[in-house]
Amino acid sequence: METALRDATALASAVRAGEASAEGVLAESRSRADSAPALCAFIQEDWDGAAIAAKEVDRIRACGEGPGPLAGVPLSVKDVIAVAGLQLTGGSAAYAGNVASFTATAVRRLQEAGAVVIGKTNCPEFAFGAVTESAVGSRTLNPRFPGATAGGSSGGEAAAVAAGISALGLGTDYGGSLRWPAQCVGITALRPTPHTVPDLGIVPGAGGWYGTGNSSSPAARLQAATQVIGPLARSVRDLRTALTVLADLRPCGRTLSGGTVPGNVAVAWSDGSALGPVRREVSAMLAALAELIAPEVRALTQVPDLFARSLAAYNRLRPIDPMIDHAAAVAGREHLILPANLEAIQRSLHTDARELDAAVTESEQARRRDLAVFDTADIVLLPVAGGPASDVSGKLDIDGKSIYGWDIMGQCRAVTMAGAPVVSLPVALSSEGLPLSVQVVAAPGADALALDFAEWLEGLVAVRPAGLT
Repeated sequence: METALRDATALASAVRAGEASAEGVLAESRSRADSAPALCAFIQEDWDGAAIAAKEVDRIRACGEGPGPLAGVPLSVKDVIAVAGLQLTGGSAAYAGNVASFTATAVRRLQEAGAVVIGKTNCPEFAFGAVTESAVGSRTLNPRFPGATAGGSSGGEAAAVAAGISALGLGTDYGGSLRWPAQCVGITALRPTPHTVPDLGIVPGAGGWYGTGNSSSPAARLQAATQVIGPLARSVRDLRTALTVLADLRPCGRTLSGGTVPGNVAVAWSDGSALGPVRREVSAMLAALAELIAPEVRALTQVPDLFARSLAAYNRLRPIDPMIDHAAAVAGREHLILPANLEAIQRSLHTDARELDAAVTESEQARRRDLAVFDTADIVLLPVAGGPASDVSGKLDIDGKSIYGWDIMGQCRAVTMAGAPVVSLPVALSSEGLPLSVQVVAAPGADALALDFAEWLEGLVAVRPAGLT
């Protein structure tokens, strides 16, 4: 699953050691972007601004100062996250040409750690979609697997990282928008525990905030509780470094641990078939993975219905939870919004109060019950989806049956509702030669453990054949 490209950790190390310059790293990044004009990963590139930032990183290093753990790392940012001076459209024609005057806290922290922003990446309108196509950025292609989608909604990010244009991506995840595109292109991604990374600067924010004036985090209940900002990268160690910066652990003298030996770790696993249609080869992959790790872990238990209650609760609550921030953002611009999205937004506002209260209560109960798995297990393993990347239209074949859109995301949505941190890690190839990824899930707050186990698993599967046999 390696991309033959240096990861962010290697690039930053080379810059800090003086073995490479940030300007040189940026030149390589731009060369790859220039060689792939049809990729449509970006809605705006900012090479001039990036050159200034890279030059500053090199100046700091030349002065003998520490340029940061992400020194010179090319960073791309999903177009629902604000970066001052760059476009912020959310993939919508309603905000085409809108420029942010505010930089999201998460972006600022990465910049302060030495990362160099190279541009904003494409996403479907308001990040609603399992494929990435927008009125602003057209259709994003998969740079490694032509004919397959780059996924959504952080598809532009996934494509940019997989193509070697950026070495680190910053996206969002509400129902799988980091994990699914990471699988589609064969890279890693982290959905942190909610509120570990500040969400200030995601649009739409409270009252329809869209990047100018006083910044505001989302206020809508489900969005505010479950949507996260997280990194995409070419290795788990990159995710660890990114989260350390994003969670602002360094000033406190804390770091996320690394290299945990799994010998004292108990694992529960499922093929995810209780959460949606799953290919036979995906079920076989999870079984083979369980067999592979069994001698190395303290305990291994198959639990077929992992997080099934949470998925049912998510599917009931999401369409009826009032999207007040989106409604405010589209007010007066309704004619520019995709009809399906506008209908979903407006329909959510007419939810019966008793129905909403019942759905919220159900979601809280489901979450508590499903998280009980962590009373006996430290790590949970699930597939990211029932199959590999869908085709560019969004159709995924599951052993002769076609599924589309949100039906693909059941395995991801269930983990979202549970509120657990999860790493998306490619571990095998499908019959078509497309990546198949596993979700490495830990209890809420145990992000470091999820990263530890994922990094160990990453090393284990790297020396195994594609089918884990």
